[in-house]
Amino acid sequence: MTENINKEPFQGEVSEYTVADKVLAKITKKVVDKVDGVLDLQGGILNSITSTFSNEEDSTSGISINQAESTCIVELSMILEYGKKAIDVFNEIDRLIKKEVYELTGVKVQAVKLEIVDLLTKEEFAKKKQAKEENN
Repeated sequence: MTENINKEPFQGEVSEYTVADKVLAKITKKVVDKVDGVLDLQGGILNSITSTFSNEEDSTSGISINQAESTCIVELSMILEYGKKAIDVFNEIDRLIKKEVYELTGVKVQAVKLEIVDLLTKEEFAKKKQAKEENN
């Protein structure tokens, strides 16, 4: 009697995993929060509405991820602290995001695109943040 059992039932299949955009955005948020000179990330109208309903620490407002296979492009909109050199802040963000995302997920960050949408002192930012919280 000959057994007709395939010894390798998964022959030809390729193992793979994917990382959700939200996970890459959360890693990016945690990295950016550590960079001196970044007061806040700022999203568009839709992002500000959705972040109102989520935990502020978990909010990825102001971060956009565009993935293709095992690479991604990270886009950020941020408020720069007055007195900090934009190019130095950008270089630190670029280096840290690429390093952290790759080390944690294996996804290579092809590019980091940063838009500085406002420039405030720490005091001005604190006043605006307080006024926003009082209005909510």
